[in-house]
Amino acid sequence: MVARLVLGVVLTAAVLTACGPGSGGQPSRPATTAASSSPTASTVAGTTAACAQQYHAWQNGPAHSAIIKFEAAQQVLAKDSSSGHPALIAAALNLLGQQATALARFPVPPCADPHGFFANLLSQVVTVTGQVGPDATVADLQQAISQLGSVFSLESDFTAEVKQTT
Repeated sequence: MVARLVLGVVLTAAVLTACGPGSGGQPSRPATTAASSSPTASTVAGTTAACAQQYHAWQNGPAHSAIIKFEAAQQVLAKDSSSGHPALIAAALNLLGQQATALARFPVPPCADPHGFFANLLSQVVTVTGQVGPDATVADLQQAISQLGSVFSLESDFTAEVKQTT
């Protein structure tokens, strides 16, 4: 159960840095080939480059702080979920929900996530964490953490989509 959550933390960090800056702090760009001289290939490459720029602007702009806080909340939950203290676990789940709500205020550019996988992931995190009250039982908390493990499966869809579109 905790392993799934920790995997979710690792995946989120990987997803949010999947198209991170290349060497020298410059955004990574898709490699061009000789075939890119055709109008169709150059249009696709131009669109991909523009989308990569939008994604990097999102990732390194106003959303940056919210991304860091969301990742930190996942790490807190991973740590506190093994504590055995229901109040700590419930507080960590609440924090994760708050940070997911904050990050949702900064949507990923539609070109990078046309199917809305990341928004869906955040929405489901908010839903799951919102079901946990301060008087939640250990069983309630275990169920919420298990549901979050399933939610984070959306990350692989988002990662694939971002890699393809940027």
